[in-house]
Amino acid sequence: MDAARFLFTGLRWSGLVLTAALVCAFWYLGASWLAAALPVSGKTAHIPPARPAAFLCEAAFHTDIALPLDGEVINWRKEFRGLIPDYLPRDTYLLFGWGDSVFFTKVLYPEDMTASRGLAALAGMNPVAMRIVPVYGSDVRSVCAPLHGGQDTKAVLIEEILNSLKKDEGGAYRPIETAVPGELLLTAKGRYSPFNTCNQWTASALGKAGLPRATFAPFAWSVTEPLDRIKGQDKDG
Repeated sequence: MDAARFLFTGLRWSGLVLTAALVCAFWYLGASWLAAALPVSGKTAHIPPARPAAFLCEAAFHTDIALPLDGEVINWRKEFRGLIPDYLPRDTYLLFGWGDSVFFTKVLYPEDMTASRGLAALAGMNPVAMRIVPVYGSDVRSVCAPLHGGQDTKAVLIEEILNSLKKDEGGAYRPIETAVPGELLLTAKGRYSPFNTCNQWTASALGKAGLPRATFAPFAWSVTEPLDRIKGQDKDG
């Protein structure tokens, strides 16, 4: 009888935990959908992209900000001298993405995502990093979306990236080892959590630049949905 009662109690608590998890997931998804559907309107959305433009690049679960390597606001080739190759062609863009360092270094394929890694990241137990990837300009222009706002948008995005990076006592950037060829990981500020994801960082940076953004943007589509409305307005105009 005691064993049956113990089993019943265990099943009941398991059911309650599962129900609570489903309710939380429902509200989490609902809040992200509502935030994307009712974004903060951007004051620079009417200004065309700069030349050369900054871009937003979208992957399945992640968004990056792409900026020219040899830009007129900042020359990243000089800023990251000794950290990125000197031989990169002039028409190169750097993709900047903030996030959990373990995701960037250990989760290269979907099968690499384990429960322990996911829970550690969501609990903010890992250092965060800025992932920087050189990409041909032709690839960026063909795949990514140009960002409105002119030169001012680029300047604010650059400032946000620089403010998000950590430096040592000597003023040098702090690299993180990675096995991914061509990528540069630098130690960054902040703490990863379900409410402060890589996409939330991107949305926040876009908002500071005056572009439309969702106040709660945990997913890649949370970032792109408000910006897609600008495209629709451009077509209507």
